[in-house]
Amino acid sequence: MIKHLTLLLLLSLTVYSQGTGTISGIIKDKANGEPLPGVNVVLKGTYYGAATDINGKYTIHSINPGTYIVEVSLIGYKTVQFTGVQIAAGQNKKIDVELEETVLTLGQDVVVVGEKPLLDVEETQSKKTISKEDIEIAIIENITDLVSQQAGVIKSDNAIHIRGGRSYENAFLLDGVSVQDPLAGTGFGLQLSSSALEEVEVITGGYNAEFGQATSGVVNVRTREGGNKYHGYLSYKRDNFGNNSSYHVFNIDITEANLSGPEPITTYILPAIGINIPGELTFFGNFYAGFSDGITQGYFKGKAKQLYSSTFYGTRFAPRSENSWFWMGKLTYKYSPTLKFNYSFNQSVNINQNSQSLQSNLEYVEPSPGYQYEFQYILDNANTFTHNNKYHTFTITHTLNPKTFYELKFSNYYTNLRADANGKMWYEYQEPKDITNFPIEYYNLSRDTIGVIPGDGFWDLGNPFTWRDHFVQEFSVRGDLTSFFDEKNKFKTGFSMQFQEMQVIDIYKPWIGELGLNNDLYKVYPALGSLYAQDNINFSGMILNFGLRFDYWFPGKYVDDAVENPEVVTIPDETRERYRSNSFKWFGNRRFKARLSPRLGISHPVSDNQTLFFSYGHFSKWPKPQFVYAKLSPANAKSSFQRFGNPNLNPETTVAYELGLRTQFTNDDVLTITAYYKDIFDYVSTRTAQITSARFATQRFITYVNTDYARSRGIEFEFKKRIGKWFNGNAQFAYSIVTGKSSSADEGVLVLTGDLDESIKEEYVSWDRPINASISTSFYVEKGSPLFGFLPGILDDYNIYLRFFYQSGKRYTPAVFTGSYQTDGRPIYEFVRRERNSKLGDDWFWIDLNFEKYFVIENLKFSFFIEVNNLLDQKNSAIINPVTGKAYEYGDPVPSSWNDPKYPDLQAPISPYPFNPARYLTRRNVKFGVSFRF
Repeated sequence: MIKHLTLLLLLSLTVYSQGTGTISGIIKDKANGEPLPGVNVVLKGTYYGAATDINGKYTIHSINPGTYIVEVSLIGYKTVQFTGVQIAAGQNKKIDVELEETVLTLGQDVVVVGEKPLLDVEETQSKKTISKEDIEIAIIENITDLVSQQAGVIKSDNAIHIRGGRSYENAFLLDGVSVQDPLAGTGFGLQLSSSALEEVEVITGGYNAEFGQATSGVVNVRTREGGNKYHGYLSYKRDNFGNNSSYHVFNIDITEANLSGPEPITTYILPAIGINIPGELTFFGNFYAGFSDGITQGYFKGKAKQLYSSTFYGTRFAPRSENSWFWMGKLTYKYSPTLKFNYSFNQSVNINQNSQSLQSNLEYVEPSPGYQYEFQYILDNANTFTHNNKYHTFTITHTLNPKTFYELKFSNYYTNLRADANGKMWYEYQEPKDITNFPIEYYNLSRDTIGVIPGDGFWDLGNPFTWRDHFVQEFSVRGDLTSFFDEKNKFKTGFSMQFQEMQVIDIYKPWIGELGLNNDLYKVYPALGSLYAQDNINFSGMILNFGLRFDYWFPGKYVDDAVENPEVVTIPDETRERYRSNSFKWFGNRRFKARLSPRLGISHPVSDNQTLFFSYGHFSKWPKPQFVYAKLSPANAKSSFQRFGNPNLNPETTVAYELGLRTQFTNDDVLTITAYYKDIFDYVSTRTAQITSARFATQRFITYVNTDYARSRGIEFEFKKRIGKWFNGNAQFAYSIVTGKSSSADEGVLVLTGDLDESIKEEYVSWDRPINASISTSFYVEKGSPLFGFLPGILDDYNIYLRFFYQSGKRYTPAVFTGSYQTDGRPIYEFVRRERNSKLGDDWFWIDLNFEKYFVIENLKFSFFIEVNNLLDQKNSAIINPVTGKAYEYGDPVPSSWNDPKYPDLQAPISPYPFNPARYLTRRNVKFGVSFRF
């Protein structure tokens, strides 16, 4: 029996050895032709690999048949990748390489021979990298559009939620530095034109220790730089060709322009007069202007006669309802191959009447599509929002030796948001009123008491309930040091320091008293920063990423003084003591808090074409400023339902796990399956607190506390397919569940006022969308390869981009028939308060199309393009009728708290009829455009 088993084993080994292949070759220095010893040659995503001997020779044995990426690397030389290398049984494939010396910058230079890999099979985090080529063919206007198209990302009411987190939990980085408005609550601050982007990374899970102040995801944007040749780009598109009355037309005009190249003074002028400056200087400039009347997104075309920005040149830059201006300039000076300087300036200005511009204010505001519906007849009296962002950054990149380089960034970021009634100060506001329509109509004429039919629910005069102005001025310093200890060990460490000045003026019902019924006024000077260290180790194909991050936060003198001031009666003695014990003293009376966050990521091959990856990490985000600073002044202690800041809040924290499998069938076919689970705790909520002391009478007030939690779990599938140069496809599917105690910190106020029942269990959050799927395809017909083989020059050199999108509808609390009727016969529908967010509204579906035809006239490249959003004109419900689960149409039953056009209310005040034009997402919209580049 043993003889038979031995014989069988020998036969199997013989067959196995005959069924494998070999790669061998010699590696030399390109400059002198000398052989290079110690060069690593690996098949990425596998355990196959070898190192060159003293003669520069290498051999990789016993490779199973298949298609691989062969990577050749040596510190101080450009890495070379050969993609699509096919190995057949019994084959000995020769790959000889000449390596070229280089210096390190942001990473090692990589030379790709063959098609660019669809992904990095050794990546330990869930990262989607979108190149400028991918951005150019898609229907994308700005960063928000791009991020919302990625797997695991939900866009709800203009807010971005990554893997179930709240919108403010994401980090938005521009060239490695945060550019967010922490006071607006929208998650994004500075906006960029898509034509200014070199590359965008959207990291939805497992990100390394270098990324902080994000518990959901990271959006890392790298902008373009100039080169040694001049390049220009100009495009113009619009949707209005004379039919303004159509609800498919939003009067859109968009202009974009780029210009880049060598700086002419140092390149041509100075050398011509005998002055030489070492190195080279390049520039890149970008401009974007976009205008639209599309805020209503539906049937009603109401708009203000003229918007007025009180903080940005009045009416000069606000010709439409939506006005967006972005511009940037970047100078890059390469003094030597080892030293580079970079300066850039970015500014974005948005002027509109979209209430989504501000999602963090004094009073609880239900998320909505942003149209100020109740002011639709007097939009000149409604709030105008001006969001102005400015960003300066100066970067030094210095290579110390072939193994080590560092980067220093100095930046200044300023953001200001003003919300006012078209330029009015708060003391000029008037209370909004719905005046009875004339001629006056009466009812109950046969009774003793005669009634007057009230107005229609829309304001006839007055202004909104909120006036707000806030700004953030931030100076930051960031440093990173990267060192390659050896070919298999990459170490990175760094620090960051941010010094902020914040000011908030928020006034509620300004027409009451000197500063409104309710207000919040503060100016604070917080500081925060971090230290981190991480290591990337490659064990013959297995990748280990581990790191540790230390974050600190100084709330500032405003908080420290309030804690020590007994006049601030809304800070209980217990909270004062906890703040002292939970914080650390730093030089004098300044105090700070700190948090450690470990990170771990592993990637290793499980077969020749499959890689398993796993990540675990702690991620934290310091509380929003309003949760800490609101009304920590003795002068602000009034009004029973104000919320008072809590100086002792802890950071919101997420503990996340991720497990995934990448399968690379070929160099052109890749499938990734990822499962994740996130525990989110120390979410901020509101509760009632009480103070009793000998000096003050017993007082009850509402404050913020770390008592809420949430859970997010899901599974994601992504398949990428490429066929030559003519087809690229990407299919994504995600199923997720997000539950928690609440969808907003302010829900506690609604419980206290009786508008909401307190939940004793986890419920679905308002932005939970269980199913999210999309298919993106791009078809390119090359020049000289016309469609069907005829009409060259006409039916060739064009690109067609199609994107199919499907998503579960919005969450809502159902309203059901009670079995009773009002006296006028109207059936009564009441909310099922114990089933908050338990139902899903109408599913969302649309198809986007982009067709672009290219022409070349002498040295200029022209294109004509058509962009179609929602090709099939699908009606996707954005405001849900809780009785039907879809947007309201005439005749549908509605809950008792809504006005019903079939049974008009006769008692004032009434809500407006539920025909809000923003109750649907954008219907079909067609834009035509032209562009040219050189």
